[in-house]
Amino acid sequence: MVVVSSAFSAPAEGILLQQPSVKLLINDQELGTGTLFITEQNVTWGGGVLTAGGAAPTISLQYPTISLHAIQREPTPALYMVLNYELRLPELGIVGGSGDANEDDDDFDAEETPITQLRFLPQSENDLQPLYTAMSQGQALHPDPQDEVDDEDSYMDGEEFDEGDEEFEDAVERTPEDAAAELSLLRLANSNGDSCQEEEDEAIGDNP
Repeated sequence: MVVVSSAFSAPAEGILLQQPSVKLLINDQELGTGTLFITEQNVTWGGGVLTAGGAAPTISLQYPTISLHAIQREPTPALYMVLNYELRLPELGIVGGSGDANEDDDDFDAEETPITQLRFLPQSENDLQPLYTAMSQGQALHPDPQDEVDDEDSYMDGEEFDEGDEEFEDAVERTPEDAAAELSLLRLANSNGDSCQEEEDEAIGDNP
């Protein structure tokens, strides 16, 4: 769930990290600068000022709504997130959506797959890793049952990946087929290892 409010109240408990002066871009459009709170319950950006002037809205994100988070290095260092939600903000005159990243994807349908891209830009690039770590801690407290590693579900690990000309770190999505293939290779390797060990034991036993 995503909550947008004109009122702001700083979280009182469960704060994993509080980062002031963080710019927020929604689908590549700058909303303003505010304070980012990463808590055990949600991620909240608020108490800020719009780029055009005036008070910015408060945006609270529940962890199940965040389908991906990563460190982005290019074109601008940011904590990057993808929401499985179409965020509508009249302050930007936008209705959410996918931005430019999926325009060339023939399989993408914005009406069937509503998403919103968020980029949180701290004042210093050195703040990105602590932000990512806090995000990972928060999401670990809210596991998605559908993300269990089996032959039918996908999962994420902590490697680096590229999407077009933009570089991301610490997040990779793998398909169920990838997971099944890796599991099969692991089982095969274990099986071969056992066979080799048995052959070595027999060879040693045959020697006088």
